[in-house]
Amino acid sequence: MRKITTTLILITFLLSGCSVIPAMKPTMSSEEMATKVAVLLTAMPTEPGAMPVVPETDMGMMEVTVPPLPEEIGVLATPTEPGVPGLLTPTMDETAFAAFLGMTATPETVPVEPTQTEAVDAAATLLVEATATSTATPPIAMPSATPTDTATPTFTPGPLPLTDAQLTATFAPFDPRTILPVPTWSDTMDNGKNWPLGPDKFTTIDFQNGFMMLTGLQKDNGWRLASTNADNAYIEATGKFGVTCHGMDKWGIMVRVPDRATADQGYWFNITCDGKYAFQKWNANPKDNEKSVDNLIAWTSNSNIKPGGNALNRVGILLNNDHFTFYINGAQIGEWTDNSYRHGGFGLLIGARETDRLTLYVDEMHMWLNPPM
Repeated sequence: MRKITTTLILITFLLSGCSVIPAMKPTMSSEEMATKVAVLLTAMPTEPGAMPVVPETDMGMMEVTVPPLPEEIGVLATPTEPGVPGLLTPTMDETAFAAFLGMTATPETVPVEPTQTEAVDAAATLLVEATATSTATPPIAMPSATPTDTATPTFTPGPLPLTDAQLTATFAPFDPRTILPVPTWSDTMDNGKNWPLGPDKFTTIDFQNGFMMLTGLQKDNGWRLASTNADNAYIEATGKFGVTCHGMDKWGIMVRVPDRATADQGYWFNITCDGKYAFQKWNANPKDNEKSVDNLIAWTSNSNIKPGGNALNRVGILLNNDHFTFYINGAQIGEWTDNSYRHGGFGLLIGARETDRLTLYVDEMHMWLNPPM
């Protein structure tokens, strides 16, 4: 009896808070109340998840018509009368509804950020794998050293001899460079592709920072010939000694070498450290009444030559059949006629007459075949 009384009190409390029950309720007899309680107890769910069955006649409760809801779960229906709140009615079955609420959903895996060490190890592993599976790029073939029978001397290059200001040339109206077109052959000494490399008995050669460095190893003349010939041409070279030179230390241009392999004949146009020039004929195998070096123009001082170490000079020679014209820094300083050699190679020479290991720094050399001069 106590259980029934307690249940009746609870139901009465719930019904009194429901917004669908009118504020004024008709007085019921004890029999009517007992019948109502029995109906409500019968309508209560007996299993978890079961929906209660509500009788069509609610024994005095106000009848409410619930409008159909949209198909989307969780959307409130629009009330049909003012003051009636929307109702939430799921339209899926029990299992699907539980999944929607997340009851049966598989928890999402949260990615874990790797530590710095793990990231580095992973990157290294990927790099090793990519390297192992990729096709290796073949190395660039480098030129082999030129074989030589002599030992390579120790070479200490001097200071960079030419500055940007020195290389900015201003040509006078009488300078051959003002009338000559683009050179037929040109070398800015960025590499040794036009010259024989490696040391020999008299010279050693190197190319650094855009300069040829030709060093005399003995107190004698030595030279290097370019990889082409020039018969009738204007040939010009721009260069200077290192910091130190003395007196008859010399450098210049060698032309009309009949046999470039032996270089035992030809002409030399030289200038010295102390400001002289000469034009000489060279023959390693002279006749009995001849000299190996014949001074066609003996050593002569000229103010156009800049003397001393670090003095930049531009030396030029015009070859026109048997006639030779000589230029220093764009100025004509002399000429000569000789028909001993009519064709052949050309190059640079150095004579370390007074300075051990005299070094010549050559910045550029050009040649114009059959120039309009």
